[in-house]
Amino acid sequence: MIVFFDVDDITYNYMKDKNICEGGICAFEKGIETLSPADYEKIKDADIFSVFIHSKMTADVLKKFPKLKLITTRSTGFNHIDLDYCKKHGIIVENVPRYGEATVAEFALGLCLNLTRKIGVAFSDLKRGICNIDKYMGKDLFESTLGVIGTGAIGRHAVQIAKGLGMEVIAYDLFPNQELINGGLEYVSLDELYARSDFITLHCPLTPENHHMINAAAFAKMKDGVMIINTARGELIDNEALYKALKSGKVAGAGLDALEQEGAIMSNDIYISHVKTIPQEEVITSFINMKLLQLPNVIITPHIGFNSIDAIRRILAQTVKNIEEFKKGNIINEVRARD
Repeated sequence: MIVFFDVDDITYNYMKDKNICEGGICAFEKGIETLSPADYEKIKDADIFSVFIHSKMTADVLKKFPKLKLITTRSTGFNHIDLDYCKKHGIIVENVPRYGEATVAEFALGLCLNLTRKIGVAFSDLKRGICNIDKYMGKDLFESTLGVIGTGAIGRHAVQIAKGLGMEVIAYDLFPNQELINGGLEYVSLDELYARSDFITLHCPLTPENHHMINAAAFAKMKDGVMIINTARGELIDNEALYKALKSGKVAGAGLDALEQEGAIMSNDIYISHVKTIPQEEVITSFINMKLLQLPNVIITPHIGFNSIDAIRRILAQTVKNIEEFKKGNIINEVRARD
């Protein structure tokens, strides 16, 4: 049995068109943690799961499905899946390595524009009959410096778009891209990127080494008035340090499509009902997220940087291929726990 979680109308219609659901209930609108006992009984013998980032595939969840053989996540990131458990129990994990490089990069630069030109603030005011031109004074992206952290597929597109806008672009990556260097991109140290950038955009994966890499010490090295963009993973930023930097004026604005503990904002009814069992650290992080949401110089979106119709179709096509190849005995796009 194939079971899809986090299914919206586009995903459901695609599944029907491709005839990939074979009998029984195979699609759930919400994540795996919302399963009722009756739903669990229907799918407990499933051998293939397709999930999105909102389904947390922890060891406690996975051990309830002893016949599970494949998890294919409809995302590039896979930190919502316990890879160690999967490795120990022979569960293959696959992702969609490339689907929306331009999509996410466009969104990141869109956040830059919205922040610096105060588009959202002006629109919100105008709907309430308020117009204060001085309040909406912005700053050009043209000739500003963008620091790109991570020049993988998405980061490379961000570089190209920013250059098209006339920005000076510098980058940091553990593995600099020679093609980008040949095209004139300047790679610098992380400290130099902090010191020179007017905008900083994150396009790196989350690893144990870079957890909370944007922290109080990092903010201290940045320009006054820097703007921070995160369309990657929320855990890259220490949100308490970000909140303090925003309140002090060190950071002029933040565009956040990814937040640590972002599920609490998107599913607060579920979160509140279980708050007594949630670790205090997670509760504090969620509280800070709510405080960030109230700041006028912060834009928070519910992890939608990937969400264009073009990217979704690419994701679903690759997910179907992952499943079809697995049925044939071929493993593609596998991600594994580190040895």
